[in-house]
Amino acid sequence: MDRDIPNVMTMSISLPRMGARAIALLAAVAVAGTAAHAATSAPYGGSALSAEAVNAEPTADALARSEPAAVLRAQVLLDRAHFSSGVLNGQNSDNLATAVTFFQQANGLAPTGRLDSLTYAALVQRIGPIDGVVRVTLTDADVRGPYLWIPADVYEQAQLPCECYASALEMLDERFHTVTAVLLSLNPGVSFRHLHAGEQLWVPNVEPFDAAHPRFAPPAKPVALIEVHKRERYVQALAADGSIVFHFPTTVGSEYDPSPSGIYHVESVLWDPAFHYDPSLYSDVPDSRPRATLAAGPNSPVGMVWIATTKAHVGIHGTPLPFQIGLNNSHGCIRLTNWDAARLAAAVHPGVPIKFVK
Repeated sequence: MDRDIPNVMTMSISLPRMGARAIALLAAVAVAGTAAHAATSAPYGGSALSAEAVNAEPTADALARSEPAAVLRAQVLLDRAHFSSGVLNGQNSDNLATAVTFFQQANGLAPTGRLDSLTYAALVQRIGPIDGVVRVTLTDADVRGPYLWIPADVYEQAQLPCECYASALEMLDERFHTVTAVLLSLNPGVSFRHLHAGEQLWVPNVEPFDAAHPRFAPPAKPVALIEVHKRERYVQALAADGSIVFHFPTTVGSEYDPSPSGIYHVESVLWDPAFHYDPSLYSDVPDSRPRATLAAGPNSPVGMVWIATTKAHVGIHGTPLPFQIGLNNSHGCIRLTNWDAARLAAAVHPGVPIKFVK
């Protein structure tokens, strides 16, 4: 299992995090080229994902063709409506289709899972006619960090003072719920290796996630039940009347380290958790390896918050690799993006039931 806290404990760390989630993110969106090239190029090409294109009202044809600018604008609206599609990347995906399906159901539309004019109009009615991207100005703290290269080896990570972001670019990706390829395309000509205070950037128009202050305001409706849908890979927080307060894509356990079944409850919520690595809890790690403790931070294997459940060693938590949500397996815990985990954590309390659905 991702068997984490109160000895916060999870997966063995085998994939390099490359100091730039940026490079891994570029691979995830099938962008060719080296990291050096990526720092100055626009992966989506031309004006396909320019700020002007994203802020233009999408046509029915643009939505039907899943043009990146139209998709990104709709993803921003879904994110603000609390029907998360995970990372905002301007691309169709199973995570996006599932979020659209439940938004459509909640708003009396045919649940096709496809973005269309009626769905887009319902999103605008829900959120308002906002821009898809906005300009932000970087501060001294934004460019100063601290930023640390995160090694692949868990024991090397244990020597670090924090599981911090590796770069300002990685921080900006997560703050605005997006991927490096999107920021590069929205800001052609910007050198993300040499960012400075006062520099202005185009970013998705979402409620920012700040790792230094990760708590979001609680939602208007209290959460009465959390449902974890293991086969379809999504989590929903429901109100007492059964309406959806939050919809999130998720990563769950595999057949070797399965997530639990049945009903459990929220036991506690721990912000900025340390991570206690115990090889004996993993099917794919030799028990003879020593234990280790990793400092807290957004690149922690459990992210910025741990929602402990009454099932031993199983929690709902964040991740250092948000673009992998829904695409891989955990060691049994329930992974969300750091910003989605923070939203859920701010809305729950001990005793809230968690139903694991096959």
